[in-house]
Amino acid sequence: MGRVLLCLGKYAERPYFLERLYINVYSVEELCYCLMQNSYLIGKEIIDEKLVQWLEGECGLKELAGELGEMMASGCSAAGFAGRILDYTGYGSREEIEKAKNDLEREADLSVHEKRMVKADYLVENRKYMSAIKCYDSLLEELPDGERALKGRVLHNRGVAYAGLYRFRNAADSFRRAYECGKREESYISYLAANRMFMEEREYVNFIAAQPRGYDQTLKVEKRMEDAAGEFEGTEESRMLFTLKVCKEENNSVSYYEEVERVTDDLKEEYRQMAEK
Repeated sequence: MGRVLLCLGKYAERPYFLERLYINVYSVEELCYCLMQNSYLIGKEIIDEKLVQWLEGECGLKELAGELGEMMASGCSAAGFAGRILDYTGYGSREEIEKAKNDLEREADLSVHEKRMVKADYLVENRKYMSAIKCYDSLLEELPDGERALKGRVLHNRGVAYAGLYRFRNAADSFRRAYECGKREESYISYLAANRMFMEEREYVNFIAAQPRGYDQTLKVEKRMEDAAGEFEGTEESRMLFTLKVCKEENNSVSYYEEVERVTDDLKEEYRQMAEK
């Protein structure tokens, strides 16, 4: 049987915005959930007077707010500040709380550029691709020349974001530049795969023939394509497409076109959300 969590304080009328996560929270429990699940993303910005005021004014947690205010005055760390919130609410097990604290302490050791990359990677994981690309572009402009390894990682992950938007030409360019910086095999394979997605077959064959490492690596690309196709067969989307095919073959044009319109509208809305800046 799971552990029962008792709610503390009030449900806020006005949320607190966690800038690193692009999330509004309305209760201390929601705040704790975000801290636990995304501790590696939280930095010194969590030590915020506005958060203390929100906990007291909106959530009615005067005692916790007072303790946090004293910690701020004494120059506490982000790990200590967030850890006190978790300890006070009893959200999560002792092991989970300690893990969150350790993640926060490790985050403090990252460079400014690495922290910004972590933020952009988080956006990719949550399919906020255009916002992530904007972060990657800004980071690339500021990276010093000596950070070639980090630049390669940023370019690679930007390629992943472009691929998520089906902008495979842009993705291929990012993967190519990533490989030039870091010489990582994964970047090279991704470069080939991105070209595979937008080139015509003859163009792709000629492209591979001109690549010094093309033949061996393209076999890996084709294997990944086959694996992806196999995984897709068991998905809800695959079953939906099969149903549409049956409707069309049975000349059930009304159901077919109604469903096509619905699916198209859903895909458009999903893409709009991914492309939001």
